[in-house]
Amino acid sequence: MKIESVSFYAEGKRLYGNLHLPANKNPPCIIALHGLESSKDSGKWPILASSFCEAGFACLRFSFRGCGEGTEKSEGDFEDTSLTDRIKDYEAALRFLEETCKVDMERLGIVGSSFGGMVAIAAQNKKIKSMVTLATPYTLSRPIKPPLKIEEGYCVLSSGRRLKEKFFVDLQKHDLLKAVKDAPPILIIHGSKDELVPVDHAYRLYESAKKPKELKIIEGANHTFSQAKDLDKIIKLSLKWFKKYLTKV
Repeated sequence: MKIESVSFYAEGKRLYGNLHLPANKNPPCIIALHGLESSKDSGKWPILASSFCEAGFACLRFSFRGCGEGTEKSEGDFEDTSLTDRIKDYEAALRFLEETCKVDMERLGIVGSSFGGMVAIAAQNKKIKSMVTLATPYTLSRPIKPPLKIEEGYCVLSSGRRLKEKFFVDLQKHDLLKAVKDAPPILIIHGSKDELVPVDHAYRLYESAKKPKELKIIEGANHTFSQAKDLDKIIKLSLKWFKKYLTKV
């Protein structure tokens, strides 16, 4: 397995990522989309990417604009975040993969967590042949828990970080329950103890999605699937799904 430090541009902003490449030539590839306040290096992402790679899948994880730490923080301001802009970042990642000529562009999968799952669904990209969403809401038009505060034109998150009010205005352009009807084969994973996104969001997405689809509720799991046993379940479920739809017969 080889891990390459990579970067590419979206609307003039440099985004940083890591491309995990297995030994096999022209492998299927999984794109990893992190959540609202996290990055390519947060929590589960390096572990998921390495696990996918060990199973023969390439994996691109990258930080959306304004996310990340230190020298690998992607350019842009976090407070300018919008679903529309993150979709543009994701599309830039797809173009980057195509230009590298290192993966099979006919066998692309995507895994998105929370807001990253919203990006995956809302983008409706036809190049994606298989999708996994983790702890993903179908809407943020009403505040998720814990309550958000409004302050001088900004929405203040529980972490103290701010988003411009245009974040919620932009969200109104996207109907995820409609978009998921056109999703590729989708596996929806959610924790029963998700403290940020109620589990009913998973059920609503599942009800709206077309077949083939599957819903897995992990008992006791929180929003980030921080316990090792829960992460192991995610890896096993995701790999089974991707092998089913991305592996050549």
